[in-house]
Amino acid sequence: MQKTKPESEPLHRLESFMGDLTRRAALVSGATALWCWPRQDRSALPGAQATFRLPFQAPSGQTPFRADAFIDHEPPLPYAHCPSICELSNGRMVCVWYAGSREGVRDVSIWLAESQALRQPADDGQEISWGKPRIAIDRRTAMNDLDRFVNKVGNSVIFTAADGRLWLVYVTIAVGGWSGSSLNACSSIDNGKTWSRSQRLTLSPFFNISELVRSAPVILESGEVGLPIYHECVGKFPEMLWLRPEGDKGERLVASKSRMAGGRSLLQPAVVPIDGRHALAFLRNHSDRRRIGLQHSANGGQSWSTPVETPLANADASIAVVRLSGGQLLLAFNNASHTRDNLCLALAPDGIGDWQLIATLENAPGGCFAYPYMVQDSQGIVQLVYAWQMKRIRHVAVNEAWILAQPRKPLA
Repeated sequence: MQKTKPESEPLHRLESFMGDLTRRAALVSGATALWCWPRQDRSALPGAQATFRLPFQAPSGQTPFRADAFIDHEPPLPYAHCPSICELSNGRMVCVWYAGSREGVRDVSIWLAESQALRQPADDGQEISWGKPRIAIDRRTAMNDLDRFVNKVGNSVIFTAADGRLWLVYVTIAVGGWSGSSLNACSSIDNGKTWSRSQRLTLSPFFNISELVRSAPVILESGEVGLPIYHECVGKFPEMLWLRPEGDKGERLVASKSRMAGGRSLLQPAVVPIDGRHALAFLRNHSDRRRIGLQHSANGGQSWSTPVETPLANADASIAVVRLSGGQLLLAFNNASHTRDNLCLALAPDGIGDWQLIATLENAPGGCFAYPYMVQDSQGIVQLVYAWQMKRIRHVAVNEAWILAQPRKPLA
């Protein structure tokens, strides 16, 4: 009887290695599935009495005002996307976005431009003038600052903290696509002319990846910042990033995050305070249902209700929202389920229902008008920026009088 040959040692080692790798992959997959599963929110960084700092109250008797401008590269770049805007401590506006030959390549940089302050009372003849764009962060700067490999940079959000320091939170990717992203921050005390060395934000003791920024932050009375972020590895779900300045001059950030919801399809939360303790979050919907998601918080953003769908269409696209001084909510969104060829403004008395279409800013079949970002400045002017045909950044500024004067059409 012929004896069976023993397995070769190399083959045995390979099978053992593959078995171990499979077990590890199963463990990681299981842990990831549990991480993405809807669950009770974890405690956030702010204290139990976290209170939102509400925006300014617009003066009465304003004349309706609207101004538009493009922020252009000279010479033009093939691709521009994902803008963010905020008011500087000197009253001027600053905008950041990323641009290059196309999305997700090494030549993409985060660019910055500054505009003059608009006069109030404003008039329709007033123009917006933007300065020449300049690079704020590129991959080489990020690599030098972070002492780690950076393959590309991406989404960024800019904001002024309560102490007047300007902060830039931005995405870097070492390997892979957006699911391999990390968040980083740098700051400026001269309104963006120079920047501190970037720090990588540690949000997880494990991989510390797959966190992205998109929407405008909320400021707490304590000075802490709540920045909506989202996770995009296996599952897609919204989170809040809580940032607290530390150091002798507040030059570094302590970061903590809390989950808003689990799941696989809701992302890019746009958070708007309703009063000191209550807030709503409007969510991009990656599922086939194509409706904006909605959540509510009653404790300063520390925990959130289970997401529900609104009647508002969503083309798996980013949205923006602000609260006006009268309590109405203004929403910037693509009013379609499958295309981004329009960009509209809608108004609601409380954000829950009775949405009214008040303006169609863009409408060009086959076009792409994406990623609106909207804030209200200290004079009550709503400042909106978005990617225009993915080639330019467009800026629209309106006051509350203009918003309330627009004819209204009910949305389904």
